[in-house]
Amino acid sequence: MKTIKTLSLIFVSLIMACSSDDSEIVATENGQDDIAEESTLDCNGTSSLFTINLDPESCSIDIQSQLGINSQYTESVSGNVRTITINGVADHLVGEFPNSGNPNTIAEASETFSMTTEPEPANDITFGQGYTFGVLFSGVAVDPYTAEFFVGSTGTMNMEWNITTLQSTTNLGLDCNNAHVQPTGRYHYHGTPSNYLDGLNADGTEMVKVGYAADGFPIYYKYGYANDGTTIAAFQSGYQLKTEPRGGDGISAPDGCPDGYYFNDYEYVDGISELDECNGRFGKTPESENEYYYVITDNFPSSPLCFSGTPDQSFNFRN
Repeated sequence: MKTIKTLSLIFVSLIMACSSDDSEIVATENGQDDIAEESTLDCNGTSSLFTINLDPESCSIDIQSQLGINSQYTESVSGNVRTITINGVADHLVGEFPNSGNPNTIAEASETFSMTTEPEPANDITFGQGYTFGVLFSGVAVDPYTAEFFVGSTGTMNMEWNITTLQSTTNLGLDCNNAHVQPTGRYHYHGTPSNYLDGLNADGTEMVKVGYAADGFPIYYKYGYANDGTTIAAFQSGYQLKTEPRGGDGISAPDGCPDGYYFNDYEYVDGISELDECNGRFGKTPESENEYYYVITDNFPSSPLCFSGTPDQSFNFRN
């Protein structure tokens, strides 16, 4: 799998901080010795820190009533351009915010996005860091990446090691929709929006379209038609933990075995999933006999991490 690069994200933590927590890794002072010891590590069978909340009933807040604001998702098409406006107020129950892992309060956050209605696969994939991945019909955006990175004992941040949200070590205050709130009040998903899907009766009896990605391709929940075009199957991604040590010295980069704390702990493995590196596939949908679509899965990464098409720049929050 291509290594996920973050060199272009120098200002991400200031622009799109997902949490006020400073996730600091305690490092040692004998870096070279640690690297030598690490080369002998056997990382096969490392326990995964991946966790995801699939209990819709653990959300109890009617955010529309609490704010006195209706959820907004409006869509218009002109020529081959689809324009979507949302306000970040979910049309489903959410968790309690602020909470112990997220000190922020949900507020209306209106955003307008554009995308093509005639998406095409690009020659190369575009990694999703720096982009909002997509928008769901619930009025809420999907942002799989975080603004949390490895910080060594010297205080130096290594932005090539982005901390995942869906892990059990650092509490980032996710609710049952695997969502939390930015300091601006922007509520956003990092993974399976469990309460939203529960309201859609996404139980595996049919495909459930939930929104659009930045490149114009549709997004579905994990259920899709198998290759026979009749059977509904539950898809999982093709990502697995790497089995080689991280290779860092614990000061400038993390050491130890990949356990799912960082996005770079994972790699896409060809042939173990119907889904490609971007959690997408070609297949039958309720709208087409054969089209490309993305899938939100219940295993890592849940939300797709890259684009198979060309994302519209209205989703690029580095601009």
